Amino acid sequence: MRANLILVVLICLLPVQLSAQATPAIDVGAKIRVWTSDMRKVTGRVEALTSDTLVLEPDGKTAAVSMSVATLIGIEISRGLVSRKKSAWKDAKWGAAIGAVPGAISLGLQHEEVGGGSSVAKASAWGAWSGGLFGGLIGAVVGAVHQGENWERVR
Repeated sequence: MRANLILVVLICLLPVQLSAQATPAIDVGAKIRVWTSDMRKVTGRVEALTSDTLVLEPDGKTAAVSMSVATLIGIEISRGLVSRKKSAWKDAKWGAAIGAVPGAISLGLQHEEVGGGSSVAKASAWGAWSGGLFGGLIGAVVGAVHQGENWERVR
């Protein structure tokens, strides 16, 4: 019994590489974004990756940056652009939500002038609807023009 307990304790004390210490599987040439321990965010293409060093060519720069893998607190890999339709829909929802709030507030405050002295609730509802409509349309256009990227978190 005592020998089994000692064996279990010894096995538990063996050095084990933790997942945070393991070098993530990233191909050379992949577009990634990383966060370092000093809260710096860098996006670029991988030039080289070893067990302890990442060499990255940041977007818009020609000089590569070398950083220690141990200082990386977050890594994401780009899986390509989001479709225009998905991007437009996502930004339309945000635009509608953002536009509805000021619309409801502004027409709620002007309820006397809206529709011949309507109630605050009715004027706020009209404001939310119209603000959401116009905000959603603006968001859809912005989303269709500026596609986002699909990012997959590796670490």
